[in-house]
Amino acid sequence: MNIEFYIPKDEKIPTDLRLKVDGVDVYYERIKGGFRFQIYVDTDEKALEIAQEITQQMIWDHDESQHGVSWRTVSLEIIEDEWKWRRIVEWKYRVRDNY
Repeated sequence: MNIEFYIPKDEKIPTDLRLKVDGVDVYYERIKGGFRFQIYVDTDEKALEIAQEITQQMIWDHDESQHGVSWRTVSLEIIEDEWKWRRIVEWKYRVRDNY
């Protein structure tokens, strides 16, 4: 999957954290113990697939730069949403110190 940080052309300073994953819009924010992703797809399976790809990249990026500290997934789950064309996925993780 192709993951890109996305800044809309009409914004000079973005106020939202956004990604494009294979052309799909993903908004994300930090929550206590993790991140929440708003993924604009129509199936839970596709949303989880995208969220897993993002979280794996986040873990890899973090673990590569932080020697001895690693992130471990606690949960990755779909949160109920009233909009049928958007899925909300919450990822909870813990930090593990290997030293």
